[in-house]
Amino acid sequence: MKHVKQKFNLILSFVTAFLLFPALTIAQESAKVVEKGSFETLKTPIILVVALIVAIGLLFLIEKVVPRKVRPIFSILFLCASVFFGYKIYTSIMAPVEFKQEKVKRYTAVIKKLKDIRDAQLAHKTITGKYANNFDALENFIETAKFPIIEKRDTSYTVYDKVYKIDKLKEEVILDTLSFRPVKDSLFKNDTRYKKMKFVPYAKNENETFNMKVDSVIVNGYTAPVFRVSVKKEIILHDQNKDLLRQEKRIVSVDEVDGEEIFVGSLEKVSDSGNWPTSYEIDESKKK
Repeated sequence: MKHVKQKFNLILSFVTAFLLFPALTIAQESAKVVEKGSFETLKTPIILVVALIVAIGLLFLIEKVVPRKVRPIFSILFLCASVFFGYKIYTSIMAPVEFKQEKVKRYTAVIKKLKDIRDAQLAHKTITGKYANNFDALENFIETAKFPIIEKRDTSYTVYDKVYKIDKLKEEVILDTLSFRPVKDSLFKNDTRYKKMKFVPYAKNENETFNMKVDSVIVNGYTAPVFRVSVKKEIILHDQNKDLLRQEKRIVSVDEVDGEEIFVGSLEKVSDSGNWPTSYEIDESKKK
């Protein structure tokens, strides 16, 4: 009875270990998207069947070669291997989940700064007619510039039309500048975060800054200023899983940040939009 139990334990631990090893490989590649009917869809059952056949073959070999007294040692070794491969499978399955959670957290911080930069640039354009071409100029603008507080008044009066020789009612809008309000108070109130908005969150180098460019485009014969602020995903996710980062840079989805960069604005057209999905806007509004 004792020998039967030892044999059963050996078989169970051996087969489990050999099946968990290919399962680990399958788990690591589970994030890949494959076409239906392709070999990739059949690879999983093929690997498991081959592993089972190999396990059974090796088991018979051990039965013939290994002495009965030594078999409990093999059983313990295979059991340890099962635990190891089981743990690796768990971490492989959880890796994409943890990667996404960390990615969303970091992207949210980056997008918050890009929004601040965009608001500051739009204020700069409103007052000066152009965008700031570097962060030092933009920060200095925030600290010194002021928005005019304007009051609009409608007025009307009659004028004599010499052609028709009659009085005509003429209406105008009069703009009165009442006072000025600092840009810093309008955009950031008592917060001084604008002094650090140029630095990329979670970057390996704490002095890493966003890439900002300004230019102009011709729209219907009119020269319009444009700007673009960007940062590569690999800078934000430099310490994350390299395979998952490679997939992230190739992603194309309405629910994700497309491409290799996170950016706001454009140098090809007049735009102050970012390439992030609306989910980041919703999350930010909930915090407020």
